Amino acid sequence: MKYENAKDILPASLLEEVQKYAEGKVIYIPKNEKSKGWGEASGYRKKLNKRNAVICSRYAAGAGIMELAEEFYLSPESIKKIVYGKKIKLPEYSPSIYSAEQYSNAGVGEEWARIYLENAGLEMPGESKFFLSELVKIPLRLIEDDGRECAGEESDCGADVPLIIIFENHRFRSFCGGSYLALLRKEKKNAHQAFVFIRNEEYSYYLNNFGKQFQRGK
Repeated sequence: MKYENAKDILPASLLEEVQKYAEGKVIYIPKNEKSKGWGEASGYRKKLNKRNAVICSRYAAGAGIMELAEEFYLSPESIKKIVYGKKIKLPEYSPSIYSAEQYSNAGVGEEWARIYLENAGLEMPGESKFFLSELVKIPLRLIEDDGRECAGEESDCGADVPLIIIFENHRFRSFCGGSYLALLRKEKKNAHQAFVFIRNEEYSYYLNNFGKQFQRGK
């Protein structure tokens, strides 16, 4: 690294201030780098952008919404948001319904779910085995609680966060969040926002019997 004399690059007044703290010392002044946004450090954002670009390209070439949904394991609604939607600058991630809605509205709800589960010490269900719904409002009476807890869940119980649900064997069960689900039921809530992972071979059944009836968002 090449060193330069501070008196050659700093104003005299600033140099006097620096000399008060580091006279005669060799110091390193780091670059002022902006903090990275969601998914940049892990490279996941780049992966999503590339995947969405492929989806848009395939759609422009004539691929259908259902065809793309089946190929990329996303709901038709998420595919539509990717191919029809405008580029949206997502806010910083937070464990909240508001944040989940922003991700879902941009067609990248799986990124919100991935971060949430990662923070809970869990992995996403296999991408090749499950579709992921957009954020929907699901009746709590349909959900079976398997008792599985999320790491740090007690701190989330007072927050308004989506549920993570698995649909397989024609049953809805909580993927994690047993205490939060119990709290919602205790508060006499009838329905709550959720991301639903649907086993591939059951997606048509889910869509025909439940998906079309579930409300979108709040």
